[in-house]
Amino acid sequence: MTCAVLSDIHGNFEALEAVLAKIDSLGVDAVYCLGDLVGYNADPGPCAELVLGRAAAVVRGNHDKGVAGLLSLDWFNPIAKEAALWTRGNLGPQLLERLRRLPEGPRLAGEGVVLCHGTPMDEDAYMVDAASIAESFRCLDERFPRTRICFHGHTHSPLIVVRREGDRKASVLRGRDEIVLEAGSTLLINPGSIGQPRDGNPRASFGIFNTDTGVFQVVRVAYAVETTSRKIRAAGLPPELAWRLAEGR
Repeated sequence: MTCAVLSDIHGNFEALEAVLAKIDSLGVDAVYCLGDLVGYNADPGPCAELVLGRAAAVVRGNHDKGVAGLLSLDWFNPIAKEAALWTRGNLGPQLLERLRRLPEGPRLAGEGVVLCHGTPMDEDAYMVDAASIAESFRCLDERFPRTRICFHGHTHSPLIVVRREGDRKASVLRGRDEIVLEAGSTLLINPGSIGQPRDGNPRASFGIFNTDTGVFQVVRVAYAVETTSRKIRAAGLPPELAWRLAEGR
């Protein structure tokens, strides 16, 4: 089976549409989403409806919670808070309720596959250093001991971490866009962001995982960045959200 792993769409319709077209061309069997369907960009409703209509499994992100009123917006920086308030005011009650009902991660999605937004132990935490990586593996060992691969988002940057059988510590494979799941190993994988990449590459980023071969790939797709930026400006959202898309920051 071939799975597509999407994360951090953030209301970017042009990016999501381009990614779904790529997914369709690849003959993907299932779509998983790691949260943050909304926030930052100007098409939260269409993006939420598309993802909820396509995904076999979804976990919520912090922006989903903030927009839905499940997380205090004081936790957000001023730009993110302004975008969340705008998004809340531009979603109808039915979609807001669907955001409120999104499940918390971590969540199992098939044999040995775990989905979360931030980390397995805290859906709002960032997996950015050796300590958070080590704690993530410890959490998986305790809660999901048969885990082979854990997908996470939140940082908006692709990342592959492998813990091989017999190794004392995990290896962070920065800059890698493909890996094969080896016997006895466990992977932590961030497929990057569709709606607001932050790794210096403006193309939308998502993952493809083949459960039969064990191959995972980060896939990048170009989209109409200027169209998305123009919509942000027209909506009166913070202008920083428009110019950062072209820089992938």
